[in-house]
Amino acid sequence: MLNFGKRLSFFSLLCVLILVFSACNNSQVNTPANKEKNEEKTSSSNKEQVITVNALSEPPSLEPALIDNQTAGDISNQLFEGLVRLDKEGNIVPGVAEKWDISDDGTVYTFYFNKNAKWSNGDPVTAKDFVYSWEKVLRPEVASPLGSNLFFIKNGAAYNEGSLKDPAQLGVKAIDEYTLEVTLEKPTSFFLGLTAFFTLLPIHEKTDKANPEWASEAETFVSNGPFKIESWKHGQELIMVPNENYWGNDVVKLEKLKWVMVNEQNTEYAMYQSNELDFSANIPNSIRSKLIASGEAKTAPSASLAYIRFNHEDRIFKNEKIRKALGLALDRKLLVEKVTQGGEVPALGLIPLGLSSGAGEFRELAGDSLFKDNDLDTAKQLLKEGLEELGFSTLPKINLLFYTDDTYNKLSQAMQEMWKKNLGIDTELQTMERKVFVQNVQAGEYQLALYSTGADYDDASNLMGQFMSGDVYNYSNISIPNYDQLMEKAEAELHLEKRAGYLVEAEKVLIDQMAISPLYYRTKVYLQKDYIEGVYQYTIQAIDFREASVK
Repeated sequence: MLNFGKRLSFFSLLCVLILVFSACNNSQVNTPANKEKNEEKTSSSNKEQVITVNALSEPPSLEPALIDNQTAGDISNQLFEGLVRLDKEGNIVPGVAEKWDISDDGTVYTFYFNKNAKWSNGDPVTAKDFVYSWEKVLRPEVASPLGSNLFFIKNGAAYNEGSLKDPAQLGVKAIDEYTLEVTLEKPTSFFLGLTAFFTLLPIHEKTDKANPEWASEAETFVSNGPFKIESWKHGQELIMVPNENYWGNDVVKLEKLKWVMVNEQNTEYAMYQSNELDFSANIPNSIRSKLIASGEAKTAPSASLAYIRFNHEDRIFKNEKIRKALGLALDRKLLVEKVTQGGEVPALGLIPLGLSSGAGEFRELAGDSLFKDNDLDTAKQLLKEGLEELGFSTLPKINLLFYTDDTYNKLSQAMQEMWKKNLGIDTELQTMERKVFVQNVQAGEYQLALYSTGADYDDASNLMGQFMSGDVYNYSNISIPNYDQLMEKAEAELHLEKRAGYLVEAEKVLIDQMAISPLYYRTKVYLQKDYIEGVYQYTIQAIDFREASVK
């Protein structure tokens, strides 16, 4: 899962929205190698083929193994290409691999490469590049933030934790220069689509061995996707141009794709209004609902959940009844309509709308409501019982931690008021810069924390594993034996319907104990110019500019 600050998420096989947006800038790439192609592109339009978007801030890294956030993932998705990619409808189509075979038992995938797939330096993309790239992700010393997405590969987890030392024992082998064989630990229905996720994108083996810092500068950057980096002014902008060596460069119409770095909502909105930006997804909360109502801003589904983390090692929040009291005393409908105002859906379960169970859409199987929203009578009774169990007459002031963000600022204040009005509980609000916030939560230095989590791939298990006892991402220190047992059964079950049943039951156990308190299923709210076409977004956060153009 792509949790806030760690797992970040990316594509879906279920839902795709085609977005149309555009730019009108004054610069144009017209090198001799591109001249004929550019003339063809502009023959039907007088507008320059340039789009400008906002990356918010300097990406910490653009090397796939090291990416831990969605912005860097969006950028890398334009620069690199995996074994497969998604078309505008969200269907899996060939990427580097032009075709593939899957064994009858579903554990061995054989990928046959497109021999025209090349790196931006002209070298062929080979099976050895993928073997090298995936092995690097799994090296313990690399500490890839999302390396667990490769644990589905045979011996991937053992190699990552260091109990297996020989990389030759990994289930990824180059049969020849253009044939890659991948052996999984067990049948994994979503694995093929997962190969498009940014952690599994390839890097150029020779370049990485020669210069470990290759991904930090435009001059040394080598990629295999539709675009390559032309220039990179750190902290200011990154400019991409078409990769002339890309096998599918005939569908690439843009001459430039510019990423600016502006991490302030009002400034970004002003830039969009003045046509300095062609797309904006960081809209000020104060005007979001107005823009949605007018039709200027649009919303799209996102396989992501906002929720409250309880620290289960804290004396107060070890108590199930206290957790449930706080969770049931919130009016989620009011929060999304009056506070967040981005078309969000009140969440009465863990798994967001649109994610698969492996045997159908998860929420259709599990139902929409695992508890009653704004259940004040039950909340008050549970608080009374919880206080008695703790030996308290009243609950001490509690602390809610969140990172500095316009939406979270207002959301935390609204929850503070609800808890005070409904339960008489005083809450101290504490905000901090995002990086420091994540460090505090990871270290367990909090009582309550506003958090979010999003799917990396199209399966509910992606979000559920992080709440198992001992999971590396279990920052809430949750330990529910029944939940663990159900998740372990789901992991071992090969029959998809039975597996889905275990996952549905596990979610009920987790939410019945209010191990976390779901708040709302998040949405994408964005502004777009009306003269760009061919930009695709998918439910699991990904954005694709490969076929984008200015009308």
